[in-house]
Amino acid sequence: MQGQAASSEWRTRATELTQELRAVVEALAVFEPDTDQLVAACELARQIRSRLEAPARLRWYETYADIGAIGPEAGSVYLDQSPVRGRLNPLAPPLSIEVVEREDGTRILRGHARLGRVYEGPPHGVHGGWVAALFDDLLGASQGLAAAPGVTATLRVRYREITPLDEELRLEAWIHRDTGRRIVARGTCHAGDTLTADAEALFIRVNFDEMQERMEERREGRS
Repeated sequence: MQGQAASSEWRTRATELTQELRAVVEALAVFEPDTDQLVAACELARQIRSRLEAPARLRWYETYADIGAIGPEAGSVYLDQSPVRGRLNPLAPPLSIEVVEREDGTRILRGHARLGRVYEGPPHGVHGGWVAALFDDLLGASQGLAAAPGVTATLRVRYREITPLDEELRLEAWIHRDTGRRIVARGTCHAGDTLTADAEALFIRVNFDEMQERMEERREGRS
């Protein structure tokens, strides 16, 4: 990591700001301020935005471009910027993940998240797109239990119950099958003892450096 973002002081202040911004977004979804409050809040928001104008931060896949490849160190930077797990991304719920062992010794990933009204879809429930996003991120991360990772080819989610808002959600993911270029992972989402959804994802191993080069060519209009 380069620049100020490498310092502990920068990370502490960025984390505090991210948490406050999450709270602001939540307040907009929960409360109904009057017009004067909105005008005052909008002016404060403009001031905040102007204070944040600075040189662009490198994306996680650009951080280690000077060594000519996306290395494993980039993963920690991705965790800051992810829209699902991002510690420094106010859009993220966020989802926290840990590696645990089942009684039979199988290693799995276990995730925890609590989504408020910002993420509401059906009455009192999490939007199905966000449930899918939690699975996509968690099942993708479960590839760390296997060999080299891939990219999502398919993701199938079965919604069994409404996934409730403002409750602790417990998600689990594991590698079901790993055959060469293809990795199949499965996962579940529980609220308490209730299974709210389960999922299966197919990942295909690719050359990430080649993929990044193609995307850069596309952005530059060379594709």
